[in-house]
Amino acid sequence: MFTDEELKDYAEQFKTIGITEEKKQKEVLEYFYQIGKIIIEFNIKNYDEKN
Repeated sequence: MFTDEELKDYAEQFKTIGITEEKKQKEVLEYFYQIGKIIIEFNIKNYDEKN
């Protein structure tokens, strides 16, 4: 889902919070990506219901 280049962009930030394994970094990114998708879908449904 994420390219190596994208992982490198976030690697420094992950290291500051103690996530050094690339596999774990990918898991965290995918987790937050899924949460973002859920939030967007929820907001779209609420917007459609209001209009």
